[in-house]
Amino acid sequence: MRTLINSVDSIGAALAETVHFDRIYPADRIEEAVQTDLDSVVATAVAPLEWATNQAPSQDLYAIRRLQEIMATCQVSHVTLISSCAVYPVPVRVDERDSIDPQALTPYARHRYELERWCQAHWETTVVRLPHVFGGPYRSALRNPASDLARLAALNPASTKQHYDLSRLADDLRVVKRLGLRLVNLVTPPLSNQRVLGDLLGMGPLPGAEMVCKVIRDVRSTHAEAFGGAEGYIETEEEELAQIARYVQSQPPTSAPVAPLA
Repeated sequence: MRTLINSVDSIGAALAETVHFDRIYPADRIEEAVQTDLDSVVATAVAPLEWATNQAPSQDLYAIRRLQEIMATCQVSHVTLISSCAVYPVPVRVDERDSIDPQALTPYARHRYELERWCQAHWETTVVRLPHVFGGPYRSALRNPASDLARLAALNPASTKQHYDLSRLADDLRVVKRLGLRLVNLVTPPLSNQRVLGDLLGMGPLPGAEMVCKVIRDVRSTHAEAFGGAEGYIETEEEELAQIARYVQSQPPTSAPVAPLA
């Protein structure tokens, strides 16, 4: 039996569309899972918006505590927790082997790191850390190609981000399961905002964007080669850029065939 506990966001929607789950519990109805045999769980139920969480950390922490209280009543054999690369305080040239100081983290990162530790203390757990995500079947006012590009244009053009295409998540999770990994960063090469906006899309940053604080992200993985990558990244810059271009030009997808995760 496989169970998905998901928030209404791109990550949960991408998995629900492409992977067979015996049961799916949306985060807003998670109480339905109380005292249930959930068996093997994939959890994406924590809201993914970092800026919103850092502005309202108490609301985010409440959602996590609610998830913990419900899951603590359930029978669980294994948890795959979709987490965030934001848990690295200085996200430059770090990988799964690096230690993390919770006191150095923002509320968003600290809450997710604490949830990782909590799951690991209770069950056999696989933690999958993702960078910035895009794609998947979910579209909203907050998550769609236009809004994603608008956010990039408002950032320092020299800042770098790592962009993960959710269309590959189901396949990547199958590799994670086959290899029996317990912690993995599914990371792509860092791209400057200028390269994505200018070189790829012919757009420029908003006026004054260069005055915004420059942020560099360069998280790596010791398992990159298992996912078809090299040098710490699961794909090349060219592959990453091509996926971003397809996303920007895409229409909301129709339902995809649902396949088992095994």
